[in-house]
Amino acid sequence: MLRFFLIAFLIGWFCADLYLWFSFVRHSALIWKILYWLPTVLFVVMMVISLAGNRFSMNIWLPLLIFFLLQIIVAALSLVGRLIGLVWHPAFPIFNWIGVGLFVTALAIVGYGMIFGFTDLRVRHVDLTVPGLPESFEGYQIAHLSDLHVGTHGKRSKFIHKVVEQVNDAHPDVVVFTGDLVNLHPDELDRYQEPLSSLSAPDGVFSILGNHDYCMYGYHDERDWRRATEEVAARERSLGWTLLRNEHRYIHRGDDSIAVAGVEYCGGMNVNSFVDLPAAIQDIPDSTFILLLDHNPAHWKMEVVPNTHIPLTLAGHTHAAQIKIFGWSPAQWLFKEWSGLYQEGEQQLYVSEGAGGTIAFRFGTKPEIVMITLHPAKR
Repeated sequence: MLRFFLIAFLIGWFCADLYLWFSFVRHSALIWKILYWLPTVLFVVMMVISLAGNRFSMNIWLPLLIFFLLQIIVAALSLVGRLIGLVWHPAFPIFNWIGVGLFVTALAIVGYGMIFGFTDLRVRHVDLTVPGLPESFEGYQIAHLSDLHVGTHGKRSKFIHKVVEQVNDAHPDVVVFTGDLVNLHPDELDRYQEPLSSLSAPDGVFSILGNHDYCMYGYHDERDWRRATEEVAARERSLGWTLLRNEHRYIHRGDDSIAVAGVEYCGGMNVNSFVDLPAAIQDIPDSTFILLLDHNPAHWKMEVVPNTHIPLTLAGHTHAAQIKIFGWSPAQWLFKEWSGLYQEGEQQLYVSEGAGGTIAFRFGTKPEIVMITLHPAKR
C-alpha cells in the first residue's frame, strides 16, 4: 500500500511539474527557470545518494516532499480553473491566485514550524483529583515527559539542556518518561547522555520504552533491532533512570505507598507481544494506588480500563500529530485519546503531546513538559 501511494505521488508530482513548467515558467527569465528546477535536481541527487546507502534526515526530506505536494495542489487548482474558464473566463486567474495563496501560506507554516515551533517549549500545569490516592500524597508533583526523539535534534543539544533545566527547576517529586527517547539508533544518545543524566527528583526518574526505542525502523534484521533495543535500555539505565519493562516499583511516604508500573509498547510493528500488563502489576495489593506508564494511549481502552482498576495512566506517542489548528489535529483520525485528560468511571488517562518529534516541525502544539499535581478524591 505504501509503495502504491509513493508511486502515485511521484507520478502526480511529475505531471504537475511539467504542467506548471509549460504553463507558467518556460517563457520566464533564466533565474526563475533555474530556481524552478532546483528542488527537483536536489531531490534526484538525494535519491541517488540514498540508493548508494547514505541516509538523509527527515528534516531535509520533509520540506522537499511538502514542496512537491504543494506543486501538485497548485497544478490541480490551475487545471480546474482552466477547465471552468472555458465557460467562465475569470475562473482561470482566480484559481491560479488561490493556488499561489495556498502555496505561500503552507510554506510559511512549514518554515515557522521548523524554525520556531519545534523548540518553543512550554510547561503545562495540571491538577488531577484521583480516587485511592493516600492522603500523605496530597500535592504530589509528577513531571511527565514523553517523546523526546533526541535524534531529530542532531547536533543541536541546546533544547534537551533546556528541557532538563526546566524540569529540575520545577522541583517535582518524581519524573516519569513515557517512551520514544530515540528515533532509529542507540547512538543518537551519544551527545545527550550528560544532560539527560542530570534529570533528578527526590523519588527518582522512571521510564518506559516507546515504539521507536525498539529501533525497528532503523534495522531490518530482527537480531539487529533486538540488540539495539537492549542497548537503548542499557543507556537509559546508565542515566540513573529506573526503566520499567512490564514491572513496577514502590514510592513511599511514611506508612503509605503508591506503585509506579510500566508496560512495554503495545501495537504495531510486531511488538504487540512485548506488552504484559498482568506482569507489570503482579503482586501489587488491591488497596495500593497504581500509576501506570504506557506509551500508546490506545492500550488504555484495549486492556487497562476493561481488565483493571488502575486509577491513573500516563501516555504519549501521538505528538498531537505535531500540528493543531483551533484545537483540531490530524491525530484525531488515528487516536480516540490523543491529548489531555480522559476519564472512564474512576479511571483517568492523561496523554502528553510530547516534547519532541520524528521531524523538526510543530505548529499549534508546542513541545511540552506536563507538571501534574495529584490530589486524593474526597470520600
